Amino acid sequence: MKLKYICENCDRTEIFDNPQVAFDLGWDYPPKMYEFKMISPRTCPNCSIESTIWWALILEKKTLDELSDRQKVCLKRILNEPESIIVKEN
Repeated sequence: MKLKYICENCDRTEIFDNPQVAFDLGWDYPPKMYEFKMISPRTCPNCSIESTIWWALILEKKTLDELSDRQKVCLKRILNEPESIIVKEN
């Protein structure tokens, strides 16, 4: 199954069909890291977790209403995984 990995910080997007390869390249993303539908960092090799939804909710103690519009879009994608990131092949 091909998945579209989208960094929640910089919007970098890559497609992988092997979670281990993505992880080895520096992506923190389910299913290798954490689980689908779980609020956890979705970051590319260049970004840190300090501006992720997880950081905002857990460490900064923000409420869902306090998230930015961009973070709310990302949260919706996370809560609808893996369907929201599956690459459909023609």
